[in-house]
Amino acid sequence: MSITKRISTLLVVLVVCTLGFFPGCDWVRWSSRGTSNTADRIKIPPPINALLPQRIEVHPFTRIGLLSERGDIHGIDLCIRAVDSYGDATKAFGKFRFELYQFKPGSPDPKGALLAVWNENIETLKENRRYWDNISRTYRFKLAWDRETLPSEKFVIVVIFQSRYSDRLFAQRVISAE
Repeated sequence: MSITKRISTLLVVLVVCTLGFFPGCDWVRWSSRGTSNTADRIKIPPPINALLPQRIEVHPFTRIGLLSERGDIHGIDLCIRAVDSYGDATKAFGKFRFELYQFKPGSPDPKGALLAVWNENIETLKENRRYWDNISRTYRFKLAWDRETLPSEKFVIVVIFQSRYSDRLFAQRVISAE
């Protein structure tokens, strides 16, 4: 077993054991400003901390369209990649907030009006596995949205990730409807 695999396994065990000691703690304060409260953060020692997410990315596989084969559920198939300090895809234990905005073309800040918000908690091993896609090494979230979109209509998706183990992370991408 490689050293990276061993460290990854140790990290997962450490996180799962640690989460067992903090049930019911509501530590996320979603706001548009500020960073994680460092008093709430759990310090992970080196070299394990190098495997924690350092940034998140909205993967190019993200798409807007039909989410069901029956064609009755519209929404966003959102792919998020958590990246560690080595630049490798890694697991992320924490809470995600997804914000969808209208697209403002020709503006330095492309975010227009806020259209929808979703929150997902993947702190538990069960929830983490539920959203993890081994093939793309991303988290895949099917975000139902009851609005039909026009072909090539553009939106801005903002992703906020907060964890007890790292700083609050942000990602943003302009996405188009199919």
